[in-house]
Order: sequence, then C-alpha cells, then structure tokens
Amino acid sequence: MEKIKKTLSSKTDLKSLFIELQPDNRINSFTEVSYVPFDTVSYPSFLNLTARIAMDKDFIPDNLLLRFEGIPAKDIPPMDTMSGKESAEALRFIASHGGITDENTVPLRKAVYLEAHKMEVSKENLQELDQSPCYQHFAAHEEAMERIAAGKPAKLFFTITETPRGARVFGDGLSGGRDFQNYLQTLADHFFSRSLQGMEALRIYRIESGSRKLLELSKDARNTIPLSHAGIDILKNYLPSVTFDMRPKGENLDRFITANSLELSTHNRNVMTLQDIADRGYTHLSADESFAYRKEFAPIEKGIREITRQRDAERNYPFEKKMEELQTAARFLAQTLLNMEDIRKEYRPVPPAVTVPDVSNGLNEEQIRTSAAEKRKKMSSPKEKQPGGTVKAAPRKKQAKPKL
Repeated sequence: MEKIKKTLSSKTDLKSLFIELQPDNRINSFTEVSYVPFDTVSYPSFLNLTARIAMDKDFIPDNLLLRFEGIPAKDIPPMDTMSGKESAEALRFIASHGGITDENTVPLRKAVYLEAHKMEVSKENLQELDQSPCYQHFAAHEEAMERIAAGKPAKLFFTITETPRGARVFGDGLSGGRDFQNYLQTLADHFFSRSLQGMEALRIYRIESGSRKLLELSKDARNTIPLSHAGIDILKNYLPSVTFDMRPKGENLDRFITANSLELSTHNRNVMTLQDIADRGYTHLSADESFAYRKEFAPIEKGIREITRQRDAERNYPFEKKMEELQTAARFLAQTLLNMEDIRKEYRPVPPAVTVPDVSNGLNEEQIRTSAAEKRKKMSSPKEKQPGGTVKAAPRKKQAKPKL
C-alpha cells in the first residue's frame, strides 16, 4: 500500500492491463488502457468484447481473462512480447503482479455464457454459474468440442425431440440451447392452433454419443428431420427422458409451460379459461382484466350476484336450481366461444377400411353350404387310424368332478 501511495504521489504514468490467457499459458489477446481509479467501464467492456469475439468461433476455449490495474507503464512488457510463443515476459509480469487469483480472473466460458444471456459479469452471477446445470452442460459441450477440434475422441450430449412429424437434434452449445428453448416456446404459443393438428405427444431424449452424424444434425436444429433419417434411428435404443401430452387441453399446456419455464400468451390464457368454464362452470372473472370475453359473461356474473342476493333475502329461495341454470348457460356460452376460436381438435385416428375377401373361390352358394357341412361333420366326430387298418374313436378325457 505504501508503495502505491508513493507511486501516486509521484504522478507516475499508470496503466491497466487486461489479458486473455490460454490454457498453455500463451497470451491470446490483451488490452492496455490508462488507469482511472474506480473505473467501472474499461474491464467490463474488455469482457464483453472478448466474449462476443469468442462466440463466432467453433468452440469457446478454456481461457482466463485477467485484470491488472494501477501498474506503472515502465513495468509493462513491450507489446511485441505479449502474445504468441514469445510470451515469457508476459508470464513474468503476471507472476510479479499478484499472479492469478479469484479477484482478478474471469473464465472466458463464464463471460460468454453471461453475455449470451444478457447478464452482468458480477461476482454473484459468476458464483451462481457453479451451481447451474445449464452452464455445466454448456461448459462440458465446449470442452468436448475443443477435443474434437484437436482431433481427439469425445462424446457430447444431445437433446432430441420426437413428434409424429419428425425429430430435431439440439446440442448443448449456446445456439443449441437457444434454438431448443425457442422451439418449445413456439409449440407453447401454437398449442391450440390447427398448425399442430395431429400432434398428441412430444418426447424428449437426452443422449450422450460420439456420433458425428448427430453433431452435423445439431447444426441444423431449426428444421424437422424425418424419423427415417440416418442417425435418428438411435432413438430406438433409448427411452425418452420426459413425454408431454400435447393434446389441446389447458392442463396439458399448463404442465408443458411450467416444466420448461415458458411464457403463456394472452390468447392461450383465454382459451384455457374458456375450457375451464366449459368443463367446471363459471367463477368470478370480473377482476381478470386479461380475459377477452368478460363482456360476453357479464350477464352470467350479474345473474350470480342477483341470485346470491335473493338467497340472502328469501329463506326458501331455490338457489341451487337457479345456480345450475346459470352454470349450464355459462358452459354453453364457453363452448360456443371455443368453437369460434377454431382451435384444433383431439386427434382420433380413423381405422383403415376393411375389404372382405372373396371366400367363394369360384364356388356357388350350394357348394359352399355342402363344404361347410362336411367340415362340421368331421369336427363333430374326431377319429384316429390304428394299426391293422381298424378305426378307433379318439379316447375321451375323464371329466373332473366338481369341487364342492
């Protein structure tokens, strides 16, 4: 501390140096800026820029982003010795200025992950990533991709979705995770739409494989692949991790959205409310500003308030009967509005037409009757041929005595 005070008092030219260090201790990039006390802009800018550059590569390397502040300019090695193979001077500089600590270091993969999710690179967020399964999947994916780029064998995890229309393959990289979440959100947004007619179930698989075919398919995750496509046949060896009922019912959409942390659209909320009324009857919805059919149900709401007042005023008022009449009207209105919404119907497969074969084989009706009678006669008296040409009736089985 005393040394720093002396440095500041002598008005020495001070710098801040930000370094991107590779696992082999080579310097990949660095930035030198003038030191400003309590600077909250320069280092975050370096983190964001370095992260965005890394996103354009085939994989995110396991590099470290280092920060050294308030360093006399004379102590910083020349720029031509700060990168490439000739980085011994840079390493000596790092060692002589505190080395690599938790306080001055941010892993590049964490910086990239936070930048991709539009989150601040703060100490709290960095610590939370250590407990995040999504980040752990991302980091393992990038580690495997780095091994593959080096010509080494590696296995990756893939998320594969299967519907009657085909399959999609998603990797655990940034684009794979984003495409997977967008796909699920699209399904949620169109849950009641006729565009999903016939989709009764969504099966999701988590598969670890070294298949290069799956890796290639994961790069085209926005397109649906026929189930007969090469590489997709791997699904027959696995059970789905989870299966979602995709039939157009509110409880199915609610489970799908909740399990996958998706958003519920206003239209879908209206459809779910109508389905609930059609199934269980009307409840007070006057306070629900998002419900699009409050005006249509206003007479039902008014009627419920009126019969409630009459029940309190008249001892023998037929409240249950009046309520049932109102609920019947509410269910009918809800079903009518659902029909107007033109939502998709539940898929019910039609059995294929059965063609009755021609059993006559050219025989007329009299011949068929004669043939059938002969078969019945043979079946009624089974016999077996014995040695010596004699014919003996087949032995009867003894009848078991009934148990009392």
